[in-house]
Amino acid sequence: MKPTISYRKRRDLMLKKFSTPKILDKLSEVTRRRGLIIIYKIGRPCEIPKEKLITFVIFSRMIHKGYEVMEQESELYIGRHYDHSAFQYHYTNLSSIVIYQLTYLFRDKIYTLINEVYLHIFDSTALSTSVRAERTRQGIRKKEKLTDKFHTLLGYDPPFQIIVVEGMLMTDHHTSDGKGGEILLQQTTIKGYGFGDTKYGTYDLIQRSEEQNLIPIFKQDKKRVRKTLSAKARHRKFWNGNPQRMYKDIRGTGEVLYGAATRTGLIHTNSRRNDNRAKDGLLIGLRQNLFTYLRLKALIRIFRKSLLVIKTKKSY
Repeated sequence: MKPTISYRKRRDLMLKKFSTPKILDKLSEVTRRRGLIIIYKIGRPCEIPKEKLITFVIFSRMIHKGYEVMEQESELYIGRHYDHSAFQYHYTNLSSIVIYQLTYLFRDKIYTLINEVYLHIFDSTALSTSVRAERTRQGIRKKEKLTDKFHTLLGYDPPFQIIVVEGMLMTDHHTSDGKGGEILLQQTTIKGYGFGDTKYGTYDLIQRSEEQNLIPIFKQDKKRVRKTLSAKARHRKFWNGNPQRMYKDIRGTGEVLYGAATRTGLIHTNSRRNDNRAKDGLLIGLRQNLFTYLRLKALIRIFRKSLLVIKTKKSY
């Protein structure tokens, strides 16, 4: 189903309605109203509101700007010159829970603007880095690049052609896709159809999906099903047909999230700290939900204005 307004037009509307200062004001307003930033009374207070400073750091990292670029642009957006080490300090002390909560807040705002979502996509990707750490492989001590894993549960709405991050998780590279999918299911309440590749077709994930009223449509592997009375064996019998066709039509849509992250530069991080690398990955989900909400908000404003003009003409 094709939307009435293309993605490019919706993006142009968003760029016209929401400049960088307006986006920062929106982030600061949401952060302040929800009380996500803890303000300590000990020490010298900030000359500007702390939530405004933190949201500036989050937004700058979200669009892949370094700390030195933040220092150069600090007077433009927050009205005071800050050293780049101050921005690095605030980002390091920022809890990843704040990024989770902001992502889910914009997810809920998107839900109020669209229809109920029934198509859900499980996917994951590796977050590459240039940081090396010593590891022992076959008795040989050598340095290897660290990699982290970003798990997502995406909601797809065909009428609006949008992708919403419904759940996300950052783990090390030793957490499987199936285990990550189980954790995401525990954190969310969804219904409809769940799509995923062969790595998600585990016994536990399929069973848990059915328990939460989610119809699993995971690509079948070539291995023999050992548990003949399991939910996986039951779904294997009906794979050739509608489930396979639906998988081919829907599953690839989830890759748009990682394509956008690759173009922005968020798929690679230079952070050495484990907590900062985790926050760098979570910003992918926050960026997706934030810009999706702004595009929908700009589109709805156009519809409301057009309806107002039609009503005014009818009254005459």
